[in-house]
Amino acid sequence: MDAQKLLESYLASSDTTRESKAEALYQVLKRLVHKAVARYPTGDLDDFEEECLVAVWCKISVLASSEPEGCSAIENIEAFVRQAVHNRYCDAIRRKRPKWYSIKLELMETLSGKTGVRGFALWQCPKTGVRMCGFSDWQGQYRSATAKCRVLLDDRDRFKSQYLGNREPRELPIYELVGCVFDYCGGPVELETLTGCIAELIQARNEDLLSIDAVPDTESDSGAPIDWLVSSEEAVEDQVIGSTWFHDVLEWFWKEFLELSVKQRKAMMLGMSPEQVMAIISTVGLDNVAEALELTPGSLSDLTSQLPLPDSEIARELNIPIKAVPSVRFKAWARVRRRTQKSGLVPREEFET
Repeated sequence: MDAQKLLESYLASSDTTRESKAEALYQVLKRLVHKAVARYPTGDLDDFEEECLVAVWCKISVLASSEPEGCSAIENIEAFVRQAVHNRYCDAIRRKRPKWYSIKLELMETLSGKTGVRGFALWQCPKTGVRMCGFSDWQGQYRSATAKCRVLLDDRDRFKSQYLGNREPRELPIYELVGCVFDYCGGPVELETLTGCIAELIQARNEDLLSIDAVPDTESDSGAPIDWLVSSEEAVEDQVIGSTWFHDVLEWFWKEFLELSVKQRKAMMLGMSPEQVMAIISTVGLDNVAEALELTPGSLSDLTSQLPLPDSEIARELNIPIKAVPSVRFKAWARVRRRTQKSGLVPREEFET
């Protein structure tokens, strides 16, 4: 019996017969988790594979007791395990190697064109789920030149002289350094490996992160709704991943968020970017965010990758006219911002400059 059928049989079983199928399912999950974990460099993450297995098993156990929804909650067990391992890896890296993770997020912003740099691409291999990157002309290619990143690091002097004009890697803008790495490799590379390569080149493993120190000076309904908490010149996570300060800010924000009406909450969050929503989810939990939006965790997970939603879709979700969406969102953010001024989280003069 394949993994999916075994899972469905387990979830559909009664409490008395489920136990007899548990061991077989557990062994299948163990193999799937091991396969998924093998994609990531986890040498300094103690017991990571075991933690992933426990997390996946606990999730399935919860589904087994939540009939009848549980039986159809996981449509593809292999994809579910890959995503679960990826999410746990991101969280572990965010805490264990915050600078490395911050570089990865900056690379994703750059490669996807969100920083205004053109000529790069970021795509995902449909068979393995591995994120690939390179020049835009390479998009969709899956023949990897990833191994050349290791060759590059083993011969940095040659790389510096032939590709950087003897400049130090850390002196270059990240987009220029990435372009030089791609030139050297001559083909697409895996995002994880590129991140490690860039981190080693700029010797950034133990550096402190940037801090949040900028607040826009307008009351406008920003396209990036939490720009007033962070510098609009950098991606949110690039400044705050691994920062205790930011964790405290999000916890404070969440308390204020829950004071809003459900419509205001939805208007705000459905207008955020996936990265911003994931930052909130990583702090307060998927179930709590879903409950606050009156959504199921599954539907919120599916929705996150589609954010930000256009106002027309948000209007349908809220059952209000399209033209009313900006007003609802603006009033909600204005309330939170006023509360921020009074909280002391951000110096008052930052709002007045």
